[in-house]
Amino acid sequence: MSDGNKLVDVIENIGVNFEEFKKVNDQRLKAQEDGQEARAKELSESLERISDKLTSDTKQKEILERKLSAASERLEILEAMNDRPRASIQDRMRSEHKDLFERWVRSGGKDDSLRHQADELAKKAMEVKDVSIGTTSAGGFAVPEEIARMVDAILLKTSPIVQYVKNVRAGTSDYKELVSVNDAGYAWAAETTDRSAHTTTPELRERTPTWGELYAHPTSTNWALQDAFFNVQNWLVENIAEAHSVGLSASIWNGNGSGKPTGFIKETATSAEDGNYVSPQRAAGALQYVPITASSSPFTTDGFNGDDIIDLIYALNPRLRGNARFAANTTTQGHLRKLKDTTGQYLWQPSMQAGQPDRLMGYELFTWEEMGDPTTANAFPLAFGDFSKAYSLVTRAEMQILIDPYTTKGYTGFFVDRRYGGIVTNNSAVKLLKVAIS
Repeated sequence: MSDGNKLVDVIENIGVNFEEFKKVNDQRLKAQEDGQEARAKELSESLERISDKLTSDTKQKEILERKLSAASERLEILEAMNDRPRASIQDRMRSEHKDLFERWVRSGGKDDSLRHQADELAKKAMEVKDVSIGTTSAGGFAVPEEIARMVDAILLKTSPIVQYVKNVRAGTSDYKELVSVNDAGYAWAAETTDRSAHTTTPELRERTPTWGELYAHPTSTNWALQDAFFNVQNWLVENIAEAHSVGLSASIWNGNGSGKPTGFIKETATSAEDGNYVSPQRAAGALQYVPITASSSPFTTDGFNGDDIIDLIYALNPRLRGNARFAANTTTQGHLRKLKDTTGQYLWQPSMQAGQPDRLMGYELFTWEEMGDPTTANAFPLAFGDFSKAYSLVTRAEMQILIDPYTTKGYTGFFVDRRYGGIVTNNSAVKLLKVAIS
């Protein structure tokens, strides 16, 4: 069965299971109201089984969507490179570089003559306009542009948080951003009225990413590398993109800034609100959190209720809500599915269309597994905001690859690295829900 057909079946299963979920949950709530504890417990167990199916199907939907999207992206890149009416000198040099690279990989990195040829090709490329072929590092090889572009494209498809934050390419590690802390002042004036400087001059804050070198370590048998039918390019692209996706996703959430990007929760979040001249202001990287309340709302479940989510939404500046979305891990989403508003409508709604995300109270909801659980003290199980304004992920330099054919007999290991930097830029653009009550 094709991935497209599998996706159709998964979406149909989500619809059926969600209808069953609502039915059983309503019965559970009714049993609780009637004091039928044994019946309510039985229905709770059934509900958890259905919720597990929904979680599994939702994850499978995301995987299939990303797989289909990545395949389409890869095909578009190949077609764009092959659809040129005539191969220019730049195209020929890129093709030669890629051919040298693949032969070097298949040799297990043992054919140094190929690496030396790549060095000479890189020197020639410097004399040719519009072509970039990186020089090799000691014992390594610069990953060809075509493969690097595919990795970047798939990385954006496989890591939701990477596609939602601001992505920047920088030539040096001196990259900085200036962020306006206070809103720009304004005033009205008639045609001939004097214009005076406004007293609410915005304050500019400089934010500098912390850097680290992220590497993937795919490993293959020597026989597979030597097999003419083994697709070296696709194998490397998928393994590098997957490893970098996982590494970046974790660091953007909780990176400590030591040899890696600084994450959202590196600086201690506080309950201090936004404001042009709130004193004291939060630290530059500290987000505002909204505490989960002790409210006994009629649609409360596991200490987590719809009022908390409403408070979280309205803690965000209205000008930032247009591009805002929720983030939560799958455990939290299992809790969110049970929530209803005062009219009995479920707050969480599954996506019934390929390429469309689930929604929570009308806003998009994406899965970020590194976030906390709603049953863990002091955790942050839900985030809401405009992630593109809140965080900058900076990519520097080309990918480099080193090969290790010696450590494990019969296998060849690859170390593929690239430098990334990251920092919270506008700490007012994303709000967190915190489990602890304060």
